[in-house]
Amino acid sequence: MDIDIKILGPGCKKCLEVADVVGMVAKEHGLPVQIEKIGNTERIAEFGVLLTPAVVVDGDVKCAGRVPTPAEVLIWLKKAGDRENRPL
Repeated sequence: MDIDIKILGPGCKKCLEVADVVGMVAKEHGLPVQIEKIGNTERIAEFGVLLTPAVVVDGDVKCAGRVPTPAEVLIWLKKAGDRENRPL
């Protein structure tokens, strides 16, 4: 099952940079992701985010108001992938 990632933000330069970083990390490490970009302020507010860009991984807000490093993104994706692969 793909890791659900949401990039929250109006589509500014930093929002696009976040999407690029997340996509690059997922591709480099062969991690299956589904990336959705959300620009609607009402939907962004549903996550309790006040600053954009923000990254949400499997429903958890991981960062807001900044571009995460590739190392941070890798940690988030690996943890999410580990949860997905655990037997029930």
